[in-house]
Amino acid sequence: MRIIYVMHSCFAVEIGDTLLLIDYFDKSKTPEVEFLGELPDFSKYKKHYIFASHKHRDHFWLESLKWGMEYPEMIFFLGNDMRFNAKYLERNGIDPAVKERMITVKPDHHYEVDGLVVDALGSTDEGVSFLITYQGKKLFHAGDLNDWCWVVRKGEARDEAYRKKMREEFRKKLEPLRGVHLDAAFVVMDPRLEESYRNGMDYFIHHMDADRIFPMHMWKRYDLIKTYKQELTDCGEQKLADKIVDISGENQVFKEL
Repeated sequence: MRIIYVMHSCFAVEIGDTLLLIDYFDKSKTPEVEFLGELPDFSKYKKHYIFASHKHRDHFWLESLKWGMEYPEMIFFLGNDMRFNAKYLERNGIDPAVKERMITVKPDHHYEVDGLVVDALGSTDEGVSFLITYQGKKLFHAGDLNDWCWVVRKGEARDEAYRKKMREEFRKKLEPLRGVHLDAAFVVMDPRLEESYRNGMDYFIHHMDADRIFPMHMWKRYDLIKTYKQELTDCGEQKLADKIVDISGENQVFKEL
C-alpha cells in the first residue's frame, strides 16, 4: 500500500492496481490558502474509487463526477448531504449515466462493491466519515468528524455546554472503531481551533488502534505536527508520537505502509 498526501484532507491510496481518492476538491475555492495538490495519474490504475465525505468546498468538487465519463468502472461514494438528480447532472455537463455509479453513503450503513467494503460513521459536521476495508488493508478517514471545540469570543453563543456536547458527540461517533485495528487513519488537526487544535487527535490516538495516523485539515500548518509530537514525547508517550506521520507538504508520497 502506498499513500499520497495530496493536500488538506485529500489522500490518494494505492493498493495494487486500485486507487482510492478521498476528499479531493477545487483549489480555486479556497483562496485563503494556496494549495498545490495534484491529482494522481488515473490511467495507471484498473480500478478507481472516489470518496467525498461531504459537500464543503474543501472536501468535494462537482467536476470530479466527470471523471466517471472517462472511466466507466469508476465508483463514487458520496456523503449523505449530497443529492444530485439526473437533470442537475446534465445541466452541469455530467452524463446522467454516471449517477448509476454514485453511492449515497449514510451513517451506520454498510456497503460492498467488488471486494471493497465501506462502513460509514457519522460526523460532527456534515456528511460522514469512512471506514474502508480492501485487500486486507483497513483505513479510516474522518472527513469533518472532529471535536470542534471552537474558541469562545465575546458575543458568540458557544459556551462550555456546547463544547461538552460536541466532545461527547465526537467520542460517541468514534465508538464503532473500538477494537478495530487500522493500518492507517486520517484525522483532523485544525489550527483554527487555536489551543484546542489537538483535542480530536489526542482522543483518537489514545483510544483507537492505528499503525499510522496522518494529521489532516491543517490548512498547511504542518508545524503543528512537530509541536504535538513533541508534547507527546514530553509526556513520556514516545510510542504514540511515533505513530503520527510527519507531513511536510503537498504531494508527499509514503511508500510501503
